[in-house]
Amino acid sequence: MENELKQQDEGVVEINQEDKYEKPLGWFMKSLCYGVALGLVLAILYGFSGIFADILTNIFKHEVSRMKVITGLSIIFFIFKLTINLGNHWRSAPQNEIGTAVTNFPNPFYDPSYKEGPIMLQRQYKDLHTEYKTNKALLKQSQKINLELQEILEQFYSKVRVLLRHNENSNRLLKSLNYLYSQSEENGYIKRLLRATLNECITILEKDQSDKSISLFKVQGEDLKIIESVRINAESVDKRIFKKGEGFAGYVWENEKSEIVNVIEEDDERFDDQGVAATPIGSIMGIPLTVDEQIIGVLCLQSETIEGFSEADLRTVEFYARLCTFLILHDKIINKESVWGGNQDDRS
Repeated sequence: MENELKQQDEGVVEINQEDKYEKPLGWFMKSLCYGVALGLVLAILYGFSGIFADILTNIFKHEVSRMKVITGLSIIFFIFKLTINLGNHWRSAPQNEIGTAVTNFPNPFYDPSYKEGPIMLQRQYKDLHTEYKTNKALLKQSQKINLELQEILEQFYSKVRVLLRHNENSNRLLKSLNYLYSQSEENGYIKRLLRATLNECITILEKDQSDKSISLFKVQGEDLKIIESVRINAESVDKRIFKKGEGFAGYVWENEKSEIVNVIEEDDERFDDQGVAATPIGSIMGIPLTVDEQIIGVLCLQSETIEGFSEADLRTVEFYARLCTFLILHDKIINKESVWGGNQDDRS
């Protein structure tokens, strides 16, 4: 989780560097911009100076040239601009004194609310816009991180919920085992415990438990038969008998290792229905019941949807598989059956 957050922080820096600065206008476009502006100003001056020259010529009864009009307007504009700049200079800072190098007077015209000229405003606007883009990029990245953290927390909550439920289930099963064993029931307390174990096993899966079913197979001679189940129809329980290597349960028996198949292909021979009607399976998980490198059964969990199981489910369900193994062995012992088949001392 810390590594993910470090990577996310690095992503923020990259976004800021890319987005917070605007690309400036190129030198060619700048030159073209001011060239067009100059042409437009000259055209305006030429046109209006001719009009003013004609008006002044009529008023003063002697010829006033265009150049004199432009010169007069330039002097007026220069004086006006110089006056405005000097006044702005006094308003911009209290230390800017009034007068010349010889006679300087204190400045009573300082204006705290005054901001100097358009160049300063443009610079401030650029800084504010850069800060805005930086904050926008940071906000976007923080929203992404928030969603990722929310997903991580949901996954963490799901794991904690499974662990708590697993602890409660284990306590219930052990309590039931102690009670039923102390009562020395003659009729089916092992079967009751196996059914309770399978029911509790389904409740600790991370994903939706409402579409799950479970089958407990027991090795009987050369066959693998269902001895207990949850949400499996009676016909399947009676007729689904596998040899080693047949069907998915037989495949787990033969390979002696747990496996999850989250996407079942149509041409996968391990899922031949053997002509027995059954609910369609989207994914399946199988765990061999192993004692001293010998397989005495297989626990299979089925889901009606694809991607129904996770690796975490495999680790959690292993406890229930071990409990089923214990109960099957205990049943064989109290019924004085060979655990391995044949004589008690023969593990063949």
